[in-house]
Formats: sequence, C-alpha cells, structure tokens
Amino acid sequence: MDKLQSIRFFLKLSETLSFKATADYFRVPSSTVSRSIKNLETSLGTSLLERTTRQVRLTEAGAWYKAEVSGPLRTLAAADEMAEAQAREPTGIVRITALPGYGEIRLFPVLERFRAQYPRIVCDVEMSDRYLDLSSGEIDVALRATDEPPDYLVAKKLHSHRFVMVASPEYLNKYGRPQKVADMTSQVALAYRGPHGIVPWMATRSNGELLTVPRKLGLISNNGMYLLQNTLEGKGVSFLPSWGVSQELSSGQLEEIRLEDAIFATVSAHSHLYMLYHPEKARLGKVRALVDFLAEALSDT
Repeated sequence: MDKLQSIRFFLKLSETLSFKATADYFRVPSSTVSRSIKNLETSLGTSLLERTTRQVRLTEAGAWYKAEVSGPLRTLAAADEMAEAQAREPTGIVRITALPGYGEIRLFPVLERFRAQYPRIVCDVEMSDRYLDLSSGEIDVALRATDEPPDYLVAKKLHSHRFVMVASPEYLNKYGRPQKVADMTSQVALAYRGPHGIVPWMATRSNGELLTVPRKLGLISNNGMYLLQNTLEGKGVSFLPSWGVSQELSSGQLEEIRLEDAIFATVSAHSHLYMLYHPEKARLGKVRALVDFLAEALSDT
C-alpha cells in the first residue's frame, strides 16, 4: 500500500465527502480511492469515515487524524514543489480559488495579463464561495471575504467588502428613486442566490433596529456578472459589493440608492476581501510571481 497516497486520498475525501469527487480530482477510479481508504483504516486499526448510502462523514478518529497529518503533508508538498521549481523562469501549475463574482468581474482580466507575462505558469482556477480548508496545501492562492483570516496564512487585504444598492439612471428615471424602506416594495429586485439560499436585503434604522427590506423579485441568480449586466441594462435594482461596481459608479452607468429612514446592511460580517496564501508556498517562484502580480493589480490600497 502506498500510504502517502492513501493519506492524500483521505484528506481530499475529508473535504469533498464524496468518493466520486475525490476520484475525479486525482483522475483515478472510485474503487481505487475506496480501496486505499480501507487499507489505510486497516493499517491504523480504526475507522476514519462513516459511510452510508446518502453521505460520508469523518469519525472522531478521522477528524483527529486529519488535523495531525495535514500539516506534515503540506510541508512535504511544499518541499517537493521547491525541489522541482529551480528554473530561472517561474513555471508550473498554480492553483487559485476565488468567489465567483469576484473572479468574473475583477480577477479574470488581471489573470489574462498575468498569463501573458508568465507563459510557463498554468493557472488552475476554481470559482467557489464555499469554505475551503487551505491547510492541505492543494490551493496556492485564495481570494475570500472574511473578517478573521486564519493565523497560519498570509492575508493581504485587497478591498472593502461593503455592499451598495445600485440601479441605472434609466431605471431610476422610469420607476423613480426610492426614498424610504417602504418604497423598496415597488422596485424590481435582482437577487443573489448564495450557498444557503436567496440572500435577503437588510437595513438598520437609526435606533439600531435591523429589518428585512421588502422587495418584488424580478430575477434570482448565483452569477454576480449576470446580475450586474441586468442592472446596467435597467432591468432592476441590485445589492452588490462595492469592488464590483466601483467603475460603473464612477462613470455614471450606475447610481447608489440611499434611504432616508435606514441604511442598507449586509447579512455577512465579512468586511474585507483578502488574498490568502501559505508563507511556505510563497517561496515557490510561480506562487510568488502570482502573489506579487495580484497584489499590485487588484489592491485598492
């Protein structure tokens, strides 16, 4: 049994909780992953996973084992990559994860310039707003909104994660500019669907009262670019992050809506968007090149 590979399978499986997804990631049959995990459990003399027809989850021993082996495996992976990255020109695959909307609006144009400057670096980009455990070392750079970056990662603040209510001048001329919370009932709402459902619009009164903003749904999507495009076309009002609409607000293509009796508020406590990476990873030429490039191209500070 290749125990090291079995541990790699186990760590990925602990993240995906799916034998098929894990097998697809490593490009091996599901039976290979299943057999390796069983062999690993046999060698350890304990069950790491609870398997049912509906789900896979870690046992208490599995959670402990994951915590213990993640660090050493991450160090080993970084050492392997350091040994392979001796070419003068940065080369290799760099793995990036970003929020879907941020990727489309801000990251993709920057990555095109990065790829032109570093043609030997291959960007492997995953767009996802789900939580990802970066301690495994499989992701090199993450672009995430958070109020408490993990202590074991370097966290470079890129933008404020403040949200603003916006609409096009054409829409406001046609339907009128809402002045109070009650006026929002008549507006066509372009709403975002997150991992846990349709994200509500919230507002706070001057007395601190938090309330749900009434709205008439006209469009629902988990694609931020699609919502932005519909807003620009005058099809409704949307609540979008300031980093996603800053250029459109500056050019006058969009206008911010502010109410007299309340202030729009976000449900999430995440106040900033960060670039996150492990300090050991930054020693690799390919990762350092990406980190420096993104920090200069994306940062508002």
